[in-house]
Amino acid sequence: MTGYSTARITLGACFLAGGFGIGTWGANLPALGRRAALDESGIGIVLLCYAAGAILAMNRTPQMIARIGAARLATLAVGLFGMGIALVATAAQFGVAMVIAGLCGAAFGALDVSMNSHAADLEARAKRPIMSTLHAMFSGGTLAGAMAYAALARGGMGSSSILLGAGCIILAIAAATFLRTSPAPDHNATIDHRSAAAKPGLSALRLGLLAFVIFLAEGAIMDWSAVYLVRVLGTTESTGAAGYGVFAAAMLTGRLAGDRVNQVLGPLRLFALGTMLVTVSLAGLLLSDSVLAAFVALIFCGLGMSNIIPLIFSTAGRLGAADGGRSLSRVLTMGYAGILLGPAMIGFVAEASSLQFSLMLVLTSVAAMMFFGKAALG
Repeated sequence: MTGYSTARITLGACFLAGGFGIGTWGANLPALGRRAALDESGIGIVLLCYAAGAILAMNRTPQMIARIGAARLATLAVGLFGMGIALVATAAQFGVAMVIAGLCGAAFGALDVSMNSHAADLEARAKRPIMSTLHAMFSGGTLAGAMAYAALARGGMGSSSILLGAGCIILAIAAATFLRTSPAPDHNATIDHRSAAAKPGLSALRLGLLAFVIFLAEGAIMDWSAVYLVRVLGTTESTGAAGYGVFAAAMLTGRLAGDRVNQVLGPLRLFALGTMLVTVSLAGLLLSDSVLAAFVALIFCGLGMSNIIPLIFSTAGRLGAADGGRSLSRVLTMGYAGILLGPAMIGFVAEASSLQFSLMLVLTSVAAMMFFGKAALG
């Protein structure tokens, strides 16, 4: 097995483990709220602690990449993330939950930057797109984590036991991948590009704005599509949850095919196609008066959304190769802010007007990015 193949498999395992941990974390939130006696605002504060830890770590990760390399850091971050997931099982008080959430967020923030930085480096070595396939591994891990948690909980296993098991699985993946990496800094991380610093900074800002809007839209659709199906179209809660599953499965499918489509169409055309599909399908969702039509709209929305973020990360990773990962860190931080603020902003706007109007604003924002994306990705 070649060095590239080994690195690709190792990195894919990191994406899979990260997604598996996120799926387990999300599925466990109701149980965490029950164990720690948290109301909705308490859970919101715990999630803010997670986000704060992630953002702080994202800003420090480029320095760590310069010291030990993105590949080695990604495996270490996977291990720390697995330990954090296992520790969630011990959170029975509000303060403990806040601290553990912050640690989990910090581990995931370091993992997110390092594995996407390494992915961009491998993509440059391969001279062909691979980012969408790697993100498909993450999406598959997220679905697997959530489904495994639901199945085991339905079978009577306690949430603490499930979390400990998930943490052990992630730690095992971390140990296996760690042995296949070396503590050598990435060659791109040590290159001095002071003369080009202004250009990557401006490009990173444009990409960060694009990431903010796209992450905001993805977060809004993921968190509010089920609510829309239930409250606007009048379907049951189980059918509303199925709508979220349809969207997530469509994203996974789109990412599995994304690299090949990228090779055929090119990144700019793929981005334009994706944003157009999201815009049109969101319009279809808002105009539909049947659950079946809404599900079809969510399928096309997931397919359109699936490869936009990998395209942004590929471009940010190439910029990051010129400044030790700082551009990628900035883009990820701005994107993460979007996925955190998006659902809350939708809720505030919906409270003041209607859910349809708030989702219309999301549609308009994505449509605007269809024209802005060429300048940001070009």
